[in-house]
Amino acid sequence: MMKRYEDLDITDNFMFSKVFSNEDVAKDFLQSVLKIQIEKISVVGEATSQEDPFHKSVRFDVAVKENVSDASGNLGIGRYFDIELQMVDTGELPKRARYYQGMCDLDVLAKGVSYTKLQEQYILFICPKDVFGKGRSVYCFQNCEVSDPSIVMGDLCYKNFYIFEKYREIEDNSTREYMQYFATKNCESEKIKRIHELVEIYRRDPITKKAYMTLEQELNLRYEKGVKEGRAEANRQLAKGFRDAGFPVDAIAKQTGLTKEEILAL
Repeated sequence: MMKRYEDLDITDNFMFSKVFSNEDVAKDFLQSVLKIQIEKISVVGEATSQEDPFHKSVRFDVAVKENVSDASGNLGIGRYFDIELQMVDTGELPKRARYYQGMCDLDVLAKGVSYTKLQEQYILFICPKDVFGKGRSVYCFQNCEVSDPSIVMGDLCYKNFYIFEKYREIEDNSTREYMQYFATKNCESEKIKRIHELVEIYRRDPITKKAYMTLEQELNLRYEKGVKEGRAEANRQLAKGFRDAGFPVDAIAKQTGLTKEEILAL
């Protein structure tokens, strides 16, 4: 069952995506934790990549594209950022980060564009628990040569994991301040107060509440469909088992509700 809308805070994916879809919030966060300068960005909250029905799609919490211009004023490919709030350790976050990397590249790199045009890509996971179990508060990964880590691959892809329950151990003041808010909901600086104010604004916004309720209804329908499909599959497997054991097809059909043709085709 989903949380009551009035109880949502920044550690709920719906609220996180709404708040961090504000360009000033996303830009301040990225500049603060990555120590980079960004002139202009465009944000797509809960962006979906890979709509091909034959492949797995990705729903990013907050996808951020840097807007860059060349000397002639033409827009070009800039850096790409994916900010993910992951409250549950599903055990496959590193592999998910790998998949997100590929989907981000597909989103950025249009057909016929040279690979040399790819810019830096950052995939950032914000998690409550230490998903790697090594005691660190921040993990920063990039591809390196195994025997000599000083040799970096140079693919310009970086994957960072921030463990906000360990915020006290984070040395960087700006990063610690953000993670402290995720852990405690306390806000002191203007940047963090801005985030907290947006949470309160969205809680009172009837349009945002309606979007949340619509999402809840959709998820409930998907759950009910899954339960129904699961029962149907269990029924088919039961019928197949009886058939393979030599029970009369007529008797199986009577007990399961399947037709003779359906049972024979299992």
